[in-house]
Amino acid sequence: MLRSMPGDEELGKKDDDHKPGAARMPKWTPRSTPLRWRRRRVLLAVVGLCLLYALVKHMPSLGGWTDQITTAEYAGAPPGRFSYGHEQPTNEEPTGPPPGYRAPRAGEPAPHTFDGQFKFYRLAASLHAASHTYGYRAVNRNVVFPISSLHSASTMLPMICEMARWSRSYVHAAFMGREDIDVAQILEINGIDQIRCPAIWHDARPDWTEYSSDDRAELSVMAAMTHINTFLHPQAAIIDDALSEDGFFVRGVRAKTEALHMPLIEIPRDRLDNMMWITRLDAGSLRSWNLPTVDILIQVPPESASVARLLKSIRAADYSGLSLPHITLELPAELDGTVEQFLDDFKWPPSGHQSRLTTRRRIGSQRATQEASAVRFLELFYPSSKNSHLLLLSPQAELSPQYYQYLIFTLLEYRHSTYAEDDATGVMGVTLELPSVLLNGETKLSPPKPTEMHSPRYSELFADTKSVPFLWQAPNSHATLYFGDKWAELHSFLSNRVAKQSKAPQRNKLVSETLPAWMEYTLEFMRARGYSVFYPGATSDEALVTVHNELYHIPEEFAPPKASHGDDAIAPPIQTNEPFLRGDIAAPTPRLLETKVVSHSRPLHLILPFEGDLPEIPHLPYLLHRGDLLSHSNISSVADTYAAEYRKVIGGCTIPAGKHRKIAAGSARDLFCFGDEEDDDWENDIETFDADIDDEYRDVWESALTSAEMVATMTTTGSSVSATPMPPTTSSL
Repeated sequence: MLRSMPGDEELGKKDDDHKPGAARMPKWTPRSTPLRWRRRRVLLAVVGLCLLYALVKHMPSLGGWTDQITTAEYAGAPPGRFSYGHEQPTNEEPTGPPPGYRAPRAGEPAPHTFDGQFKFYRLAASLHAASHTYGYRAVNRNVVFPISSLHSASTMLPMICEMARWSRSYVHAAFMGREDIDVAQILEINGIDQIRCPAIWHDARPDWTEYSSDDRAELSVMAAMTHINTFLHPQAAIIDDALSEDGFFVRGVRAKTEALHMPLIEIPRDRLDNMMWITRLDAGSLRSWNLPTVDILIQVPPESASVARLLKSIRAADYSGLSLPHITLELPAELDGTVEQFLDDFKWPPSGHQSRLTTRRRIGSQRATQEASAVRFLELFYPSSKNSHLLLLSPQAELSPQYYQYLIFTLLEYRHSTYAEDDATGVMGVTLELPSVLLNGETKLSPPKPTEMHSPRYSELFADTKSVPFLWQAPNSHATLYFGDKWAELHSFLSNRVAKQSKAPQRNKLVSETLPAWMEYTLEFMRARGYSVFYPGATSDEALVTVHNELYHIPEEFAPPKASHGDDAIAPPIQTNEPFLRGDIAAPTPRLLETKVVSHSRPLHLILPFEGDLPEIPHLPYLLHRGDLLSHSNISSVADTYAAEYRKVIGGCTIPAGKHRKIAAGSARDLFCFGDEEDDDWENDIETFDADIDDEYRDVWESALTSAEMVATMTTTGSSVSATPMPPTTSSL
């Protein structure tokens, strides 16, 4: 049967579709592209562009980063972890509001909601300009004052300028607040003359600072501190009180300084004048701000209520910005009832949950010997580190409110300043008292005058000063801070001295029996080492401490026994087993000069001589234990000669020819010999001890006693303590 076909000729080509494989025939050429492939490539290109945009959008720019980096991540990061370089000086800081924000109307504050990335357009120039401060060194003279609020700027600028004026450190001030006011304008508003105030000023505020959210502002503070640390390595940061500063700023500075292990000093509110003494410290002292710890030790005598007055003065003192001391009370077996009641209510610190008060009470009231009393006393404290120090206070003392500020001031200056390591090695401690008599308790002490300072500037600028600070080769038991390492060395000395006591000859006492027995041992130790205590000067009749005469109790080791029929004291018997010979008569009750303590209203730097400038150790007058002035160049020679004779007479040493004992740091074993010494315990002599003695002290040197005369002097019996200073015989024990 014939199939009918369509009549249209073109339609007849449809028959080709029925041919085998016709549907699979390729109908494209290499130069043609199907639509589906073109769409895929376009889609991939769009996705790639989106990824590239996101990468660029979220990549930190120079000097800043986005808010995706959290405060905790940045605070704990090492320096430079989130630092991506520094801005180029040619970069122009954007003006106007951030993208998407409108400028606030007149009188309207900017919204603190902007969280974008930030740059420091103004910081690089001042950091690079401060290259002369040697900020690339980890240890340098740089100190930074970060500032945020304008109120804190007006508060801190006087301290900044005062520290810059003393020129002991390179002083940097960095503005990190939200107010977008030019630094020069801030200084002008506060009346600061940049010529008279030679501080180095840094604008450490990011772009669009006035719009920053709290998180962005806090991160920018930490970023700025990172850049400052990279370029300057400040030894310490000083800020205003947290209640006076912006919250974001305080959080940022605290977090970053802790991460950088940088000391942060916060000036207490309304205490700027009282803390102005820190402007006299150098960068080395400020770097050690958090290192020292202080333990107060008070021995309470029986049947005496004077300690209550002392504890009240401790509680009322100014501890602003400082770590509180720990207090240890040694109570007698028989305690006064009023003292016991007072201690029940006494809390230290006055506010707070953690007590820093320790009490120890003795068992029994038997009379102790000089040796036992000294040993028991030194066992009450031992330093936990070289930065642990002992403040010894007499129960008859009353303290000024500024006493602790003064102790920390002198401690930081003479233990941690840049030059302290070399010049202050012979300083054993710092005392609050300016005594009126010598160690014998009777001879008047004449404090040195400005003309006796070893620098002419003091007599030229401060000729009317009442008395100047000085070094005295004499311990003090009334109110003295003893340095931890020297106290540990004193422990070593006494332990060896006691071990040698049975074979050592008796000695006459040089220290009054109104003072405790441990002071006699300490005097021996100080003379053998050439150590001294720093005594304060005075500008008025007021003092940092006063010692009251009423309720005085003689040390128990020197207390005379009572008569069998009555309360009258009898003369103490001569004791042949005591290390130091007693006087024939009992020591009279001391009549110390009672001065008024400095009031709370006077800042420390106005109380001290020389406008609060602590003199360098080589500039201070140096007194021997009997009050004689000695040149600094002769201190070591006199001490070495005394130590050499002490080793023979007290220490029992036979010195090999051309040798001397090797001295180990922190130990006094070299002053004693027990027969177990080895060759390594001795060193060859380099030069004789008297090689460097000045001619003016030659007559003193030549009058030194021989060993035989010394032994004869020490074995004298029954002599009383002389009220007149003996001639300054340098080798006499």
